Amino acid sequence: MRPTESARALPAVLLIALALLFAARLATALWEAKHPPRVYDRVSWLAPAAALDAARQHRRPILYEFSAAWCGPCKMLERDVFSNKDRAAAINTMFVPAKVVDRKREDGVNPPGVDELQKRYQIEGFPTLLAVTPEGEEVGRIAGYAGPKATADSLQVFFRRAMMKRPGTMPGMPFPMPAPPDTSRGNS
Repeated sequence: MRPTESARALPAVLLIALALLFAARLATALWEAKHPPRVYDRVSWLAPAAALDAARQHRRPILYEFSAAWCGPCKMLERDVFSNKDRAAAINTMFVPAKVVDRKREDGVNPPGVDELQKRYQIEGFPTLLAVTPEGEEVGRIAGYAGPKATADSLQVFFRRAMMKRPGTMPGMPFPMPAPPDTSRGNS
């Protein structure tokens, strides 16, 4: 039996289709390399000075994120934690978040206050998440990026530690507790 004309054309059509699919995939890869997907940071970051004022006013701990534009793990932290709706909402509820961006490599000098904060809290690498009370006392630190779950778990612990340092509050309660009733006078 001899192959029909249409049977001989089938391998050629398949090769052309395969070549077109390969070209499309290559074009897509090149496009994605030049136009990476946007990551939307959902954390309500403040400048460090504004964060300090807000922390004192609202009696919440500050979460400093020390990062740099060139830092790969910082981008992973942003993608996995700060752009996640639930994790970002937890950060915004528990802390007054402050972003501290190191620009020394890009600009040769840091913006005002960045070097001071890095020296005060002895920041040695990026990313570093640092939780402090409104008075500036450190209650927890994550140096590097340990993954989304470990980061979220650590931030919960840091928040509880900060709340333990505030008189009149219980761990997990961001607001002051009412004073207990006075039972020293016997009510009859």
